[in-house]
Amino acid sequence: MDERAARAVVLVRAIESADGAREIWSDADRVAAGRGAAESVGEAASEDRFVARRADLVLERLAARYPKTGVLARIPSVRGWLAPLAAALAFVLGIVGVEIGPGHRINLLAPPVLALLVWNLAVYVALLLTALSGRARAGPPGPLRQRIALAMRRLSQSGGTSGAPPALVAAIARFAVAWPALAAPLWQQRAARLLHCCAAALAAGAIAGLYVRGIALEYRAAWQSTFLDASDVARLLHVALAPGSWLTGIAVPGADHLRAIGGGGAGENAAAWIHLYAATLLLVVIVPRLALAAIAWSRERRLARHFPLALDHAYFRRLLHAWREGTAHVLAVPYSYDVPRANADGLARVMTRALESAVDIAWRPPVPYGADDLPVVPDTTLAAVVAVFNLGATPERENHGAFLAELARAAGRTPLIAVVDTSDFIARFHDQPARIAERQAAWRQLVAADGEPLFVRLAHPDLAEAAVALTLRLERVVGVR
Repeated sequence: MDERAARAVVLVRAIESADGAREIWSDADRVAAGRGAAESVGEAASEDRFVARRADLVLERLAARYPKTGVLARIPSVRGWLAPLAAALAFVLGIVGVEIGPGHRINLLAPPVLALLVWNLAVYVALLLTALSGRARAGPPGPLRQRIALAMRRLSQSGGTSGAPPALVAAIARFAVAWPALAAPLWQQRAARLLHCCAAALAAGAIAGLYVRGIALEYRAAWQSTFLDASDVARLLHVALAPGSWLTGIAVPGADHLRAIGGGGAGENAAAWIHLYAATLLLVVIVPRLALAAIAWSRERRLARHFPLALDHAYFRRLLHAWREGTAHVLAVPYSYDVPRANADGLARVMTRALESAVDIAWRPPVPYGADDLPVVPDTTLAAVVAVFNLGATPERENHGAFLAELARAAGRTPLIAVVDTSDFIARFHDQPARIAERQAAWRQLVAADGEPLFVRLAHPDLAEAAVALTLRLERVVGVR
Protein backbone atom coordinates (compact mmCIF):
# COMPACT_ATOMS: atom_id res chain seq x y z
CA MET A 1 0.00 0.00 0.00
CA ASP A 2 1.10 3.57 -0.50
CA GLU A 3 1.76 6.21 2.14
CA ARG A 4 -1.76 7.62 2.07
CA ALA A 5 -3.33 4.22 2.55
CA ALA A 6 -0.87 3.26 5.29
CA ARG A 7 -1.58 6.49 7.15
CA ALA A 8 -5.32 5.78 7.00
CA VAL A 9 -4.82 2.19 8.16
CA VAL A 10 -2.66 3.23 11.12
CA LEU A 11 -5.18 5.90 12.09
CA VAL A 12 -8.09 3.45 11.95
CA ARG A 13 -6.12 0.93 13.99
CA ALA A 14 -5.50 3.61 16.62
CA ILE A 15 -9.19 4.55 16.69
CA GLU A 16 -10.52 1.00 16.91
CA SER A 17 -7.91 -0.02 19.48
CA ALA A 18 -8.51 3.03 21.69
CA ASP A 19 -12.31 2.83 21.48
CA GLY A 20 -12.72 -0.23 23.68
CA ALA A 21 -16.08 0.97 24.97
CA ARG A 22 -17.32 1.54 21.40
CA GLU A 23 -17.95 5.19 22.21
CA ILE A 24 -17.45 6.43 18.67
CA TRP A 25 -17.37 3.27 16.53
CA SER A 26 -19.71 0.41 17.34
CA ASP A 27 -19.39 -3.31 16.70
CA ALA A 28 -22.03 -3.06 13.98
CA ASP A 29 -20.02 -0.26 12.32
CA ARG A 30 -16.90 -2.42 12.32
CA VAL A 31 -18.65 -5.43 10.87
CA ALA A 32 -20.30 -3.28 8.20
CA ALA A 33 -16.95 -1.74 7.24
CA GLY A 34 -15.43 -5.19 6.85
CA ARG A 35 -18.31 -6.40 4.71
CA GLY A 36 -18.24 -3.28 2.57
CA ALA A 37 -14.51 -3.61 1.97
CA ALA A 38 -14.82 -7.30 1.13
CA GLU A 39 -17.55 -6.59 -1.42
CA SER A 40 -15.54 -3.72 -2.89
CA VAL A 41 -12.20 -5.49 -3.39
CA GLY A 42 -13.41 -9.03 -4.08
CA GLU A 43 -12.00 -12.35 -2.97
CA ALA A 44 -8.89 -12.20 -5.16
CA ALA A 45 -7.61 -8.92 -3.73
CA SER A 46 -4.41 -8.70 -1.72
CA GLU A 47 -4.43 -8.30 2.04
CA ASP A 48 -3.00 -4.80 1.70
CA ARG A 49 -5.82 -3.76 -0.60
CA PHE A 50 -8.53 -5.11 1.68
CA VAL A 51 -7.11 -3.46 4.80
CA ALA A 52 -6.64 -0.15 2.97
CA ARG A 53 -10.14 -0.19 1.52
CA ARG A 54 -11.66 -0.97 4.89
CA ALA A 55 -9.74 1.93 6.45
CA ASP A 56 -11.09 4.27 3.77
CA LEU A 57 -14.66 3.18 4.48
CA VAL A 58 -14.19 3.62 8.21
CA LEU A 59 -12.77 7.12 7.80
CA GLU A 60 -15.49 8.14 5.34
CA ARG A 61 -18.13 7.37 7.95
CA LEU A 62 -16.19 8.73 10.91
CA ALA A 63 -15.34 11.97 9.11
CA ALA A 64 -19.05 12.73 8.82
CA ARG A 65 -19.35 12.42 12.61
CA TYR A 66 -15.94 13.73 13.66
CA PRO A 67 -14.28 15.93 10.99
CA LYS A 68 -10.99 15.72 12.90
CA THR A 69 -10.50 12.17 11.63
CA GLY A 70 -10.72 13.35 8.02
CA VAL A 71 -8.06 15.99 8.68
CA LEU A 72 -5.72 13.46 10.26
CA ALA A 73 -6.19 10.98 7.43
CA ARG A 74 -5.02 13.43 4.79
CA ILE A 75 -1.32 13.75 4.07
CA PRO A 76 -0.46 17.31 5.18
CA SER A 77 0.13 19.85 2.43
CA VAL A 78 3.31 21.15 4.07
CA ARG A 79 5.44 19.11 1.66
CA GLY A 80 4.12 21.09 -1.27
CA TRP A 81 5.68 24.35 -0.17
CA LEU A 82 8.36 23.48 2.38
CA ALA A 83 11.04 22.27 -0.05
CA PRO A 84 10.68 25.17 -2.55
CA LEU A 85 10.65 27.69 0.28
CA ALA A 86 13.73 26.21 1.91
CA ALA A 87 15.59 26.12 -1.42
CA ALA A 88 14.66 29.73 -2.15
CA LEU A 89 15.89 30.84 1.27
CA ALA A 90 19.13 28.94 0.76
CA PHE A 91 19.60 30.60 -2.64
CA VAL A 92 19.09 34.06 -1.12
CA LEU A 93 21.48 33.20 1.70
CA GLY A 94 24.08 32.19 -0.86
CA ILE A 95 23.73 35.53 -2.66
CA VAL A 96 23.96 37.53 0.57
CA GLY A 97 26.73 35.46 2.10
CA VAL A 98 29.11 35.72 -0.85
CA GLU A 99 30.20 39.22 0.18
CA ILE A 100 33.91 38.66 -0.26
CA GLY A 101 35.57 41.47 1.65
CA PRO A 102 36.24 45.18 1.92
CA GLY A 103 37.64 47.22 -0.91
CA HIS A 104 36.22 44.85 -3.51
CA ARG A 105 39.26 42.61 -3.02
CA ILE A 106 39.06 38.82 -3.20
CA ASN A 107 41.52 37.05 -0.93
CA LEU A 108 42.10 33.87 -2.91
CA LEU A 109 42.80 31.93 0.29
CA ALA A 110 39.74 33.02 2.26
CA PRO A 111 36.63 33.59 0.16
CA PRO A 112 33.29 32.14 1.44
CA VAL A 113 33.10 29.91 -1.63
CA LEU A 114 36.27 28.10 -0.55
CA ALA A 115 34.66 27.37 2.83
CA LEU A 116 31.60 26.11 0.95
CA LEU A 117 33.79 23.70 -1.00
CA VAL A 118 35.47 22.39 2.13
CA TRP A 119 32.13 21.88 3.91
CA ASN A 120 30.64 19.90 1.04
CA LEU A 121 33.73 17.75 0.65
CA ALA A 122 33.55 16.96 4.36
CA VAL A 123 29.90 15.93 3.91
CA TYR A 124 30.80 13.61 1.01
CA VAL A 125 33.53 11.97 3.08
CA ALA A 126 31.11 11.43 5.96
CA LEU A 127 28.49 9.93 3.64
CA LEU A 128 31.09 7.65 2.06
CA LEU A 129 32.38 6.44 5.43
CA THR A 130 28.83 5.79 6.58
CA ALA A 131 28.09 3.74 3.47
CA LEU A 132 31.34 1.76 3.75
CA SER A 133 30.79 0.99 7.42
CA GLY A 134 27.34 -0.45 6.68
CA ARG A 135 25.49 2.02 8.92
CA ALA A 136 23.60 3.60 6.04
CA ARG A 137 20.84 1.02 6.40
CA ALA A 138 21.15 -0.22 9.95
CA GLY A 139 22.20 2.82 11.90
CA PRO A 140 20.49 6.07 12.78
CA PRO A 141 20.85 9.12 10.52
CA GLY A 142 23.05 12.05 11.38
CA PRO A 143 21.91 14.62 13.95
CA LEU A 144 21.28 17.33 11.35
CA ARG A 145 19.11 15.05 9.24
CA GLN A 146 17.27 13.90 12.37
CA ARG A 147 16.49 17.49 13.33
CA ILE A 148 15.34 18.37 9.83
CA ALA A 149 13.08 15.30 9.75
CA LEU A 150 11.67 16.18 13.17
CA ALA A 151 10.99 19.76 12.09
CA MET A 152 9.27 18.59 8.91
CA ARG A 153 7.15 16.16 10.90
CA ARG A 154 6.09 18.83 13.37
CA LEU A 155 5.13 21.16 10.56
CA SER A 156 3.01 18.42 9.03
CA GLN A 157 1.10 17.54 12.17
CA SER A 158 -2.47 18.70 12.63
CA GLY A 159 -3.20 19.88 16.12
CA GLY A 160 -6.29 20.53 18.14
CA THR A 161 -8.47 17.96 19.89
CA SER A 162 -10.81 20.29 21.73
CA GLY A 163 -14.37 19.05 21.82
CA ALA A 164 -13.46 15.54 20.68
CA PRO A 165 -14.78 12.51 22.61
CA PRO A 166 -12.27 10.97 25.06
CA ALA A 167 -11.91 7.86 22.93
CA LEU A 168 -11.00 9.96 19.89
CA VAL A 169 -8.51 11.99 21.93
CA ALA A 170 -6.87 8.75 23.08
CA ALA A 171 -6.84 7.46 19.49
CA ILE A 172 -5.17 10.64 18.22
CA ALA A 173 -2.54 10.31 20.94
CA ARG A 174 -1.85 6.72 19.86
CA PHE A 175 -1.66 7.74 16.23
CA ALA A 176 0.74 10.58 17.08
CA VAL A 177 3.12 8.00 18.53
CA ALA A 178 2.62 5.13 16.09
CA TRP A 179 2.71 6.96 12.75
CA PRO A 180 5.99 8.90 13.20
CA ALA A 181 7.74 5.70 14.26
CA LEU A 182 6.53 3.87 11.15
CA ALA A 183 7.12 6.81 8.81
CA ALA A 184 10.60 7.64 10.14
CA PRO A 185 12.50 6.04 7.19
CA LEU A 186 10.36 8.00 4.73
CA TRP A 187 10.82 11.25 6.61
CA GLN A 188 14.58 10.66 6.75
CA GLN A 189 14.72 10.42 2.96
CA ARG A 190 12.67 13.60 2.66
CA ALA A 191 15.03 15.34 5.05
CA ALA A 192 18.02 14.14 3.01
CA ARG A 193 16.44 15.40 -0.22
CA LEU A 194 15.72 18.76 1.39
CA LEU A 195 19.26 19.13 2.72
CA HIS A 196 20.87 18.25 -0.62
CA CYS A 197 18.59 20.61 -2.54
CA CYS A 198 19.30 23.42 -0.10
CA ALA A 199 23.06 22.84 -0.35
CA ALA A 200 22.83 23.01 -4.15
CA ALA A 201 20.69 26.16 -3.93
CA LEU A 202 23.17 27.76 -1.53
CA ALA A 203 26.01 27.12 -3.96
CA ALA A 204 23.94 28.42 -6.87
CA GLY A 205 23.17 31.55 -4.86
CA ALA A 206 26.87 32.05 -4.17
CA ILE A 207 27.64 31.82 -7.89
CA ALA A 208 24.84 34.24 -8.73
CA GLY A 209 26.08 36.64 -6.06
CA LEU A 210 29.60 36.62 -7.50
CA TYR A 211 28.47 37.41 -11.00
CA VAL A 212 25.82 39.99 -10.02
CA ARG A 213 28.35 41.92 -7.97
CA GLY A 214 30.99 41.45 -10.63
CA ILE A 215 28.78 43.16 -13.21
CA ALA A 216 28.38 46.32 -11.14
CA LEU A 217 31.78 46.33 -9.39
CA GLU A 218 35.33 45.46 -10.27
CA TYR A 219 36.74 42.83 -7.97
CA ARG A 220 40.51 42.56 -7.58
CA ALA A 221 42.08 39.20 -6.79
CA ALA A 222 45.03 38.95 -4.38
CA TRP A 223 46.24 36.88 -1.49
CA GLN A 224 47.94 37.27 1.85
CA SER A 225 49.30 34.68 4.24
CA THR A 226 51.57 34.60 7.24
CA PHE A 227 52.66 30.99 6.81
CA LEU A 228 52.31 30.20 3.08
CA ASP A 229 54.46 31.41 0.23
CA ALA A 230 53.54 31.66 -3.44
CA SER A 231 54.52 28.05 -4.17
CA ASP A 232 52.33 26.74 -1.36
CA VAL A 233 49.40 28.84 -2.52
CA ALA A 234 49.88 27.65 -6.11
CA ARG A 235 49.78 24.01 -5.06
CA LEU A 236 46.69 24.61 -2.92
CA LEU A 237 44.76 26.45 -5.63
CA HIS A 238 45.74 23.96 -8.31
CA VAL A 239 44.05 21.24 -6.24
CA ALA A 240 41.03 23.26 -5.09
CA LEU A 241 40.23 24.76 -8.49
CA ALA A 242 41.14 21.77 -10.67
CA PRO A 243 37.45 20.94 -11.45
CA GLY A 244 36.77 24.54 -12.50
CA SER A 245 39.93 24.65 -14.60
CA TRP A 246 38.93 21.42 -16.35
CA LEU A 247 35.41 22.72 -17.09
CA THR A 248 36.33 26.23 -18.22
CA GLY A 249 39.73 25.58 -19.78
CA ILE A 250 41.19 28.43 -17.71
CA ALA A 251 44.56 27.45 -16.29
CA VAL A 252 45.26 28.10 -12.64
CA PRO A 253 48.24 30.53 -12.52
CA GLY A 254 51.58 29.29 -11.23
CA ALA A 255 53.74 30.48 -8.36
CA ASP A 256 55.37 33.33 -10.31
CA HIS A 257 52.03 34.82 -11.24
CA LEU A 258 50.72 34.46 -7.70
CA ARG A 259 53.88 36.07 -6.29
CA ALA A 260 53.16 39.14 -8.39
CA ILE A 261 49.63 39.59 -7.02
CA GLY A 262 50.45 38.62 -3.43
CA GLY A 263 51.14 40.79 -0.43
CA GLY A 264 49.50 44.17 -0.14
CA GLY A 265 49.50 45.05 -3.84
CA ALA A 266 46.53 46.07 -5.93
CA GLY A 267 46.06 42.51 -7.27
CA GLU A 268 44.48 41.81 -10.63
CA ASN A 269 41.05 41.71 -12.22
CA ALA A 270 39.22 38.79 -10.58
CA ALA A 271 37.06 37.71 -13.55
CA ALA A 272 39.11 34.59 -14.31
CA TRP A 273 39.19 33.62 -10.63
CA ILE A 274 35.39 34.06 -10.36
CA HIS A 275 34.95 31.79 -13.39
CA LEU A 276 37.18 29.17 -11.78
CA TYR A 277 35.39 29.29 -8.44
CA ALA A 278 31.94 29.25 -10.07
CA ALA A 279 32.78 26.25 -12.25
CA THR A 280 34.31 24.44 -9.29
CA LEU A 281 31.18 25.02 -7.22
CA LEU A 282 29.09 23.70 -10.08
CA LEU A 283 31.07 20.46 -10.37
CA VAL A 284 31.90 19.86 -6.72
CA VAL A 285 28.71 21.06 -5.04
CA ILE A 286 25.72 21.58 -7.30
CA VAL A 287 25.98 18.49 -9.52
CA PRO A 288 26.78 15.99 -6.71
CA ARG A 289 24.18 17.47 -4.40
CA LEU A 290 21.49 17.29 -7.06
CA ALA A 291 22.49 13.69 -7.76
CA LEU A 292 22.23 12.84 -4.05
CA ALA A 293 18.89 14.65 -3.90
CA ALA A 294 17.69 12.55 -6.84
CA ILE A 295 18.75 9.36 -5.06
CA ALA A 296 16.94 10.44 -1.89
CA TRP A 297 13.89 11.37 -3.97
CA SER A 298 13.92 7.94 -5.62
CA ARG A 299 14.08 6.20 -2.26
CA GLU A 300 11.38 8.49 -0.95
CA ARG A 301 9.10 7.69 -3.87
CA ARG A 302 9.70 3.97 -3.43
CA LEU A 303 8.81 4.14 0.26
CA ALA A 304 5.80 6.37 -0.41
CA ARG A 305 4.45 3.99 -3.05
CA HIS A 306 5.25 0.77 -1.18
CA PHE A 307 5.00 1.74 2.47
CA PRO A 308 6.50 -0.99 4.69
CA LEU A 309 3.52 -1.64 6.96
CA ALA A 310 3.55 -5.19 8.34
CA LEU A 311 0.18 -6.86 8.82
CA ASP A 312 1.31 -9.40 11.43
CA HIS A 313 -0.23 -7.48 14.35
CA ALA A 314 -3.11 -9.28 16.10
CA TYR A 315 -5.44 -6.46 15.08
CA PHE A 316 -4.76 -7.06 11.39
CA ARG A 317 -4.90 -10.84 11.78
CA ARG A 318 -8.44 -10.55 13.15
CA LEU A 319 -9.51 -8.31 10.27
CA LEU A 320 -8.00 -10.63 7.69
CA HIS A 321 -9.49 -13.71 9.31
CA ALA A 322 -12.92 -12.12 9.20
CA TRP A 323 -12.40 -11.18 5.54
CA ARG A 324 -11.29 -14.65 4.47
CA GLU A 325 -13.88 -16.55 6.44
CA GLY A 326 -16.77 -14.09 6.17
CA THR A 327 -19.32 -14.75 8.91
CA ALA A 328 -17.65 -16.53 11.81
CA HIS A 329 -19.41 -19.80 12.62
CA VAL A 330 -19.36 -20.88 16.25
CA LEU A 331 -20.74 -24.02 17.87
CA ALA A 332 -22.03 -23.53 21.43
CA VAL A 333 -22.65 -26.61 23.60
CA PRO A 334 -24.10 -25.98 27.10
CA TYR A 335 -23.54 -28.60 29.76
CA SER A 336 -26.41 -29.18 32.15
CA TYR A 337 -27.43 -25.58 31.68
CA ASP A 338 -30.46 -24.17 29.89
CA VAL A 339 -29.02 -20.87 28.67
CA PRO A 340 -31.54 -18.00 28.73
CA ARG A 341 -32.06 -16.10 25.51
CA ALA A 342 -30.55 -12.90 26.91
CA ASN A 343 -27.43 -14.78 27.97
CA ALA A 344 -27.14 -16.40 24.54
CA ASP A 345 -27.33 -12.94 22.98
CA GLY A 346 -24.60 -11.81 25.38
CA LEU A 347 -22.29 -14.55 24.13
CA ALA A 348 -22.99 -13.50 20.54
CA ARG A 349 -22.05 -9.91 21.36
CA VAL A 350 -18.81 -11.00 23.02
CA MET A 351 -17.88 -13.22 20.07
CA THR A 352 -18.71 -10.46 17.58
CA ARG A 353 -16.46 -8.02 19.35
CA ALA A 354 -13.59 -10.50 19.76
CA LEU A 355 -13.67 -11.75 16.17
CA GLU A 356 -14.37 -8.33 14.58
CA SER A 357 -16.91 -9.94 12.25
CA ALA A 358 -20.49 -11.09 12.03
CA VAL A 359 -21.03 -14.24 14.10
CA ASP A 360 -23.44 -17.14 13.59
CA ILE A 361 -23.70 -19.24 16.76
CA ALA A 362 -25.22 -22.67 16.38
CA TRP A 363 -26.61 -23.62 19.79
CA ARG A 364 -26.93 -27.32 20.60
CA PRO A 365 -29.40 -28.60 23.20
CA PRO A 366 -27.88 -28.78 26.68
CA VAL A 367 -25.99 -31.98 27.37
CA PRO A 368 -27.64 -33.61 30.39
CA TYR A 369 -25.62 -34.00 33.56
CA GLY A 370 -23.63 -37.24 33.47
CA ALA A 371 -24.53 -38.01 29.83
CA ASP A 372 -21.91 -39.68 27.65
CA ASP A 373 -23.32 -38.68 24.25
CA LEU A 374 -21.99 -35.48 22.68
CA PRO A 375 -23.57 -33.53 19.84
CA VAL A 376 -21.90 -34.00 16.49
CA VAL A 377 -19.34 -31.33 15.65
CA PRO A 378 -19.87 -30.37 11.98
CA ASP A 379 -17.05 -30.66 9.46
CA THR A 380 -17.52 -27.05 8.34
CA THR A 381 -14.91 -24.48 9.27
CA LEU A 382 -15.60 -23.17 12.76
CA ALA A 383 -14.05 -20.15 14.41
CA ALA A 384 -14.50 -21.79 17.80
CA VAL A 385 -16.34 -24.41 19.79
CA VAL A 386 -17.69 -23.01 23.05
CA ALA A 387 -18.51 -25.16 26.06
CA VAL A 388 -20.93 -23.19 28.23
CA PHE A 389 -21.14 -23.89 31.96
CA ASN A 390 -22.97 -22.26 34.84
CA LEU A 391 -20.85 -20.95 37.71
CA GLY A 392 -23.62 -22.14 40.02
CA ALA A 393 -22.62 -25.76 39.26
CA THR A 394 -19.88 -27.35 41.33
CA PRO A 395 -17.22 -28.52 38.82
CA GLU A 396 -16.60 -32.28 38.83
CA ARG A 397 -13.76 -33.90 36.97
CA GLU A 398 -15.67 -37.11 36.26
CA ASN A 399 -18.58 -35.18 34.71
CA HIS A 400 -17.74 -31.60 33.68
CA GLY A 401 -14.09 -32.49 33.10
CA ALA A 402 -14.93 -35.60 31.08
CA PHE A 403 -17.42 -33.64 28.97
CA LEU A 404 -14.83 -30.97 28.24
CA ALA A 405 -12.19 -33.56 27.31
CA GLU A 406 -14.55 -35.37 24.92
CA LEU A 407 -15.63 -32.09 23.33
CA ALA A 408 -11.98 -31.12 22.84
CA ARG A 409 -11.32 -34.38 21.01
CA ALA A 410 -14.40 -33.87 18.85
CA ALA A 411 -13.38 -30.27 18.03
CA GLY A 412 -9.96 -31.37 16.78
CA ARG A 413 -7.97 -28.33 15.63
CA THR A 414 -10.87 -25.95 16.19
CA PRO A 415 -10.27 -23.73 19.24
CA LEU A 416 -12.25 -24.90 22.26
CA ILE A 417 -13.21 -22.18 24.75
CA ALA A 418 -14.72 -22.96 28.14
CA VAL A 419 -17.14 -20.15 29.04
CA VAL A 420 -18.47 -20.08 32.59
CA ASP A 421 -21.58 -17.92 32.86
CA THR A 422 -21.47 -16.04 36.18
CA SER A 423 -24.81 -14.23 35.79
CA ASP A 424 -27.01 -16.12 38.28
CA PHE A 425 -24.29 -16.93 40.79
CA ILE A 426 -23.08 -13.34 41.07
CA ALA A 427 -26.66 -12.09 41.28
CA ARG A 428 -27.26 -14.40 44.28
CA PHE A 429 -23.92 -13.99 46.05
CA HIS A 430 -22.77 -10.54 44.99
CA ASP A 431 -22.20 -9.67 48.65
CA GLN A 432 -19.94 -12.72 49.18
CA PRO A 433 -16.88 -12.14 47.00
CA ALA A 434 -14.93 -14.84 48.80
CA ARG A 435 -17.48 -17.47 47.79
CA ILE A 436 -17.41 -16.26 44.18
CA ALA A 437 -13.61 -16.38 44.13
CA GLU A 438 -13.63 -19.89 45.65
CA ARG A 439 -16.00 -21.22 43.00
CA GLN A 440 -13.99 -19.60 40.19
CA ALA A 441 -10.81 -21.15 41.57
CA ALA A 442 -12.45 -24.59 41.45
CA TRP A 443 -13.37 -24.06 37.78
CA ARG A 444 -9.84 -22.87 36.99
CA GLN A 445 -8.43 -26.03 38.54
CA LEU A 446 -10.76 -28.18 36.47
CA VAL A 447 -9.99 -26.47 33.15
CA ALA A 448 -6.27 -25.92 33.84
CA ALA A 449 -5.20 -28.75 31.56
CA ASP A 450 -6.97 -27.13 28.59
CA GLY A 451 -6.26 -23.51 29.39
CA GLU A 452 -8.07 -20.82 31.33
CA PRO A 453 -11.89 -20.67 31.57
CA LEU A 454 -13.56 -17.45 30.51
CA PHE A 455 -15.78 -16.07 33.27
CA VAL A 456 -18.46 -13.85 31.75
CA ARG A 457 -21.67 -12.43 33.10
CA LEU A 458 -23.51 -13.26 29.89
CA ALA A 459 -26.74 -11.55 30.96
CA HIS A 460 -24.88 -8.21 31.13
CA PRO A 461 -21.37 -8.79 29.76
CA ASP A 462 -18.54 -6.32 30.08
CA LEU A 463 -17.83 -6.46 26.36
CA ALA A 464 -14.48 -4.70 26.45
CA GLU A 465 -13.04 -6.99 29.14
CA ALA A 466 -14.64 -10.19 27.90
CA ALA A 467 -13.65 -9.61 24.26
CA VAL A 468 -10.02 -8.99 25.19
CA ALA A 469 -9.94 -12.13 27.33
CA LEU A 470 -11.60 -14.21 24.61
CA THR A 471 -9.22 -12.89 21.96
CA LEU A 472 -6.22 -13.83 24.08
CA ARG A 473 -7.56 -17.33 24.56
CA LEU A 474 -8.26 -17.78 20.86
CA GLU A 475 -4.76 -16.63 19.96
CA ARG A 476 -3.25 -18.84 22.65
CA VAL A 477 -4.97 -21.94 21.29
CA VAL A 478 -4.13 -21.76 17.58
CA GLY A 479 -3.87 -18.05 16.72
CA VAL A 480 -6.21 -16.10 14.49
CA ARG A 481 -4.84 -16.39 10.98
